[in-house]
Amino acid sequence: MQLATRLDFDGLVCAAMIYEMERIEEINFTNPKELEEGRMPFYFDYGDALAHLPFNANARLWFHNRDFESIPPQKLEGVRGKWAHANCVSTLVYEYYNKPELEKFKPLVDHADNLGAAILTKEDILDPKGWMMLCYTLDPRFAQDHGYGVEILTAIRTGKSPEEILQKEKVALRVSRYLEDEKRYRAELKQHTKMDGNVILTDFTDFTDAPRGNRFVAFLAYPDGNVQVRVDNDRDPMRLKVSVSKSIFNKTCGVNVGELMKEYSGGGVEGAGTCPIAARNKDKRVPEIIEKLKG
Repeated sequence: MQLATRLDFDGLVCAAMIYEMERIEEINFTNPKELEEGRMPFYFDYGDALAHLPFNANARLWFHNRDFESIPPQKLEGVRGKWAHANCVSTLVYEYYNKPELEKFKPLVDHADNLGAAILTKEDILDPKGWMMLCYTLDPRFAQDHGYGVEILTAIRTGKSPEEILQKEKVALRVSRYLEDEKRYRAELKQHTKMDGNVILTDFTDFTDAPRGNRFVAFLAYPDGNVQVRVDNDRDPMRLKVSVSKSIFNKTCGVNVGELMKEYSGGGVEGAGTCPIAARNKDKRVPEIIEKLKG
């Protein structure tokens, strides 16, 4: 059986537990868009397993924490696994098997759960250590390196501590790049951000290569803001990308961000989402979105 999952911390914790409980012959990594469009860099066969990804008709083992309500029940007949609302998918894997062999992974499941619920401290954001630092090396800003994912997965399965994993050459290189990116990001964030009522507005459209950094930093730098709107250039020069996310500290924004983004042909979840806008309409659409986030 092949297992396909996402190359992030939750996906790797899921994979570690599924490896313990199933006969997994191969693991591959993809993302929801690639899977839904059939553009995965591997063949997903009937009888394979999916975790932390949308459902595929060939899956006979599936774990996911969203987007399952619209699937007709008949399509899920004969499919093992668990799909339910949860902060992270690894919680569902842990609960489904409910075996003593998986107890060694419980601290990692708890960490993934906190990440999914955005329960982070100031230190987790500004001075990450241990599993938190490792999570950041799995950020989408880095290339989806299959070998890197397998190396981290193997270390988790064999009980390595986060400190031991962070000493690995590939991991240390990513940590170094992450810290360099953060330094630039924090400096540019200050130069390209302003407050508009309760909304933190960051405009990075001056950059062809926008600064990459921890999105939660803005909420520490601008504690009076309860939601951030970030505007970036898109690969298509005729479009811009608008990203919206609620503060994890100032939790007073009552807008469902995912639903708001759908109004602009985008999407997301309750606390974060994205949408495209025409570059020529920037001065109209961005203020419009901001007004809907005020109050």
